Order: sequence, then structure tokens, then C-alpha cells
Amino acid sequence: MPNRAFATLLLLAAVSACTKNGDQAGKPSVVPPLDPAAAAPAMPMPATAPAAPTTAPPAAASADPNATITGEMVLPAAIAKTKPTGTLYLVARRISDNPTARGTLIAVKKLPATSFPLAFSLSAADMPFQTGAFDGDLTLTARIDQDGDPMTHQKGDVFGTLPKVHVGSRDVKLALDQVQKETESLAGGGPMMGGGAPMPPGHP
Repeated sequence: MPNRAFATLLLLAAVSACTKNGDQAGKPSVVPPLDPAAAAPAMPMPATAPAAPTTAPPAAASADPNATITGEMVLPAAIAKTKPTGTLYLVARRISDNPTARGTLIAVKKLPATSFPLAFSLSAADMPFQTGAFDGDLTLTARIDQDGDPMTHQKGDVFGTLPKVHVGSRDVKLALDQVQKETESLAGGGPMMGGGAPMPPGHP
């Protein structure tokens, strides 16, 4: 009898536990409130930008003020009577070893051919190509180009040449005292850069 009574008590306890669990299963579970600090994902800190350099880069070396050729271009009276018109090009070249060929182009400047005498200045700022420093002895040529195309020389163009001018010279006088006899073309780059077919001396 005692064993049977003990078994009955165990059975009642099991039924009571199942009933209690069944009642709780039907109720919604209570979710604890979220901690906002815990819910927000940790944001990565932005990388610190490198500090700007406190020292400025060294300033570029200024151009040598003496590396300049200055002067004026003039028209002789006989040429001025023809009233030449066009675009005026002032060109500096290296002195060629071949007297019948042009030297390498060093500097070029486009100027208005409106009135003479006309002041001019040539320096490294007028160099279209990196062909060395603006220094030494150069040949200067000025041309009033009728068609405005430096790659062609038209018959009747007025021009003048100084065969040797040292960089640094001042008060240079360049007379446009010659007239182009025949039309010629510089297309192909050879004569402009110092190569190509030989040309008569004095041509820009």
C-alpha cells in the first residue's frame, strides 16, 4: 500500500506540471525591453586624415631677368612705302653649322604689324619646345607673313635677319629690309626644327 500511494502522488504531480506548462504555452512570452545602447551596432571610427604639411614647398626658381633679348624692329623707307600687311612673326634660332640651312627653332613670338618702329622682347617664355636653355648666340628673323601661316612663305613677304645676337643683348635694331622672291613651304617639320633641305640664308 505505501508504494501504491507514493506512485499515485507522483502521477498527480506530473499531471499538475503538464497542466501548468500547457497554460503557460498559450500565453505570449514577455520580451524584455531592448537597451538602445546595446541594440545599436558599433560604428567604426573614421580614419584620421593625415595632417597637412606645415611647410610650403620651395618656390620655383625665378627666370633669369638677363636671359632676354630686347630691341625694336624697323621698316626702311623704301619698304614702308609698299605698306606691307600680314602677321608679324619674330623667330629665334640656334646658329646652324651649315650656312645654307636653318638652325633649330628656339623661340617665336607673334606681334601686330601695325606700326613701326615696334619694340620687342624675347625670353624663355617664348620657347614653344623644350630644346634647351634660352642662352648663347641666336639668329633673329622677323617676317610680315601675308597669309598668317608660319609654315608658308609667300612671294612678297617682307622680312629681316640678324645673323648673330647674344642672349642678354639690349637695344637691338632689326630692320625688315628684304622681300621674299619665291613662295616656299616649310611643311614636314624639317626646316622649322633645323633639318630638312637646305634653304637660302636669312630665311626665318
